[in-house]
Amino acid sequence: MHQIRGVDYELFERGSGRPVLLLHGFTGQGSWIDRFPDLPARLISPSLLGHGGTSHESIGRMRMSQQVRDLSALLDRDDRPWTVIGYSLGGRIGMTLAACDDRVEHFIGISTTAGLESATLRKERRTQDAALAGFLEQHGIEAFVNRWERLPLWHQTEEMRAALRPERLAQRPEALADHLRAIGTGSMPSVWPMLDRLPRTDLIVGKHDLKFREIAKRMQLRQAHIRIHEIPDAGHAPHIENAQQFGTMIEKLILGGNENGISSKLDFGPNV
Repeated sequence: MHQIRGVDYELFERGSGRPVLLLHGFTGQGSWIDRFPDLPARLISPSLLGHGGTSHESIGRMRMSQQVRDLSALLDRDDRPWTVIGYSLGGRIGMTLAACDDRVEHFIGISTTAGLESATLRKERRTQDAALAGFLEQHGIEAFVNRWERLPLWHQTEEMRAALRPERLAQRPEALADHLRAIGTGSMPSVWPMLDRLPRTDLIVGKHDLKFREIAKRMQLRQAHIRIHEIPDAGHAPHIENAQQFGTMIEKLILGGNENGISSKLDFGPNV
């Protein structure tokens, strides 16, 4: 375990070279580092607040502002420019970090979003997140996983689902529930007004993930420097559903150059 701002974090690390921060999705954990190819890079992969072996903190301590500050402190471990790779939930967190920390020179988002622009939509989503949190607490982790793995956004075989199931079942239902209340899509601040603060940005989407393909296109319309990369034969989890193509894409993006994006970033202040 590693102490970051008073919180015990589970941290996975591999390799040497340029630093790359990996941020997993909801119900995941830092061990997803194993899904990445061998690279001449220093991969650092924490289990996010409320996930894996990282501490279950209060709802207030798990808000986006707190999670981003923890990750910013983690960047202190290497004084070279960082690449941040985030999947879904981890992509939303990583995008927020990239928009407010100038040490991030490259952001790669996988099946992710800049959040909900409308306050009305955020309020509706908070209601949905609260209901899902209540389901977790009332019915337990197994019933939740049964429901989660049947969502239509996946493009997974039974074998893929079976491989993911132990990791999902190992999560703590009360921690996931509080995480939803603290940093679910309805609770996260919208990053849409801050897209111009992002550095070089690449968005990876599965060809069958129609919703997130459309979101990526909307982001690119707002900021032309954002690049979109489709993974064939994949839905919302391309790193699982087409692991070979995903690995090739990550290797290409990490090793393929250091084009400069826009870096006019400002501090969010205390209420991120």
